Amino acid sequence: MTNSHLLELHNVDSGYGRTQVLRDVSLHVDAGELVALIGSNGAGKSTLLKTIVGLLRASSGELNLDGNSITHMTPEKLVRRGVALVPEGRLLFGPMTVRENLELGAYSAGARRGTAVKDGLRRVFELFPVLSERASQHAETLSGGEQQMLAVARALMSSPTLLLLDEPSLGLAPRVIAEIFSALEVLRREGMTILLVEQDARLALKHADRGYVMRTGEIVLEGAASDLLTDESVRTIYLGLLKGEGSA
Repeated sequence: MTNSHLLELHNVDSGYGRTQVLRDVSLHVDAGELVALIGSNGAGKSTLLKTIVGLLRASSGELNLDGNSITHMTPEKLVRRGVALVPEGRLLFGPMTVRENLELGAYSAGARRGTAVKDGLRRVFELFPVLSERASQHAETLSGGEQQMLAVARALMSSPTLLLLDEPSLGLAPRVIAEIFSALEVLRREGMTILLVEQDARLALKHADRGYVMRTGEIVLEGAASDLLTDESVRTIYLGLLKGEGSA
């Protein structure tokens, strides 16, 4: 193991009550990487993200962040340690305005100061200019794409070092997807570490450095994203391509 591993999971089991979902999962995300986690519906991808952020407790195994154990850490403490999740379904506060949702994202102990909020707002409005235009609008009145941008921006308001995203392109128009992934590329160039769960496996791998493939709660394949894009089993099972097609 090297010191560049920002996030490490070792032999992690997790699930819901007596229902085990994750089985002996080990993976790592290096500082500054964008890592894609792909797999079919029900593979355990969202369960893995919830376990990392403390919404679910690992029944066995070890989770480390920057060399320190976070196995039993609560979600609020993990936010203060620099971990932020953009959940599937966005989970915005609909009756509140865009600005209010963003300010709530900055509520962690390290981001309460007024200067931090102002700097955070400036940053997310640069990434997603439409949110600046909609700042006083209620979140529930935004389009689906604008709501997803707001969900990403709200997570960024906590100034995370590790950003987890769960299906950010789900149900969105291609133009909006392109805008969101363009923002992720900017964050990646700035040095942010990103773990991406994405139903569009080809899209995820095209933007990632490395990838992991999950099936029935286990990691069954890992490697450079470019290699996974051309791996025949990944292409036929997860990318919806027929054997014999040209390269992705």
